[in-house]
Amino acid sequence: MLAVGLTIPVAVILWFALYEHLPPVTMAPMPFTLGCIGAALLLTLAAGIEAVAHERLFHASIDPLAGADSHRLIVNQRYLQNTLEQSVVFAAGLLLLAQYDSLQAVAATTITWVLGRWAFWIGYHIGPMWRGLGVFTMFQSLVVLGYGVGCFGYQLAGWPGALALVGPFMLIEAWLFLWVSRRP
Repeated sequence: MLAVGLTIPVAVILWFALYEHLPPVTMAPMPFTLGCIGAALLLTLAAGIEAVAHERLFHASIDPLAGADSHRLIVNQRYLQNTLEQSVVFAAGLLLLAQYDSLQAVAATTITWVLGRWAFWIGYHIGPMWRGLGVFTMFQSLVVLGYGVGCFGYQLAGWPGALALVGPFMLIEAWLFLWVSRRP
């Protein structure tokens, strides 16, 4: 929790610094955003796929059924699985962000997300609790997706539309946080 608590403010400051100081983007929104998604996935998801493939190639775990996976391979597999899951939320949120906000916001979000995924990966190799260094990417992706869906709902039906789309997620999240996460 300490790593998470310390990195969220750093990530927020980094995001705002990037947002304020990146040069203006002159591309069309969707090609730029698709390029950002592609670059982010190349630098995180594809890199994780390659790490697993190369580890298997030069280790006894070339046979995935032999049960000879190294600790490093297991960490890389867990990073890869988590990044795959987070990529869907990130990509959908980034597309909505391009629709409802500036391309500087898209760029800042992409750069912060990539750096956070790397911090998660490196931290995971140090120790499982150190992956908290990059956990803020999950929070960032949820905030961006919620913002985009809220804007979409607002565009459809004003505040009732925004609340109808974002409200149920917030209730689910509150239930998970308050009830499920406190069970032994």
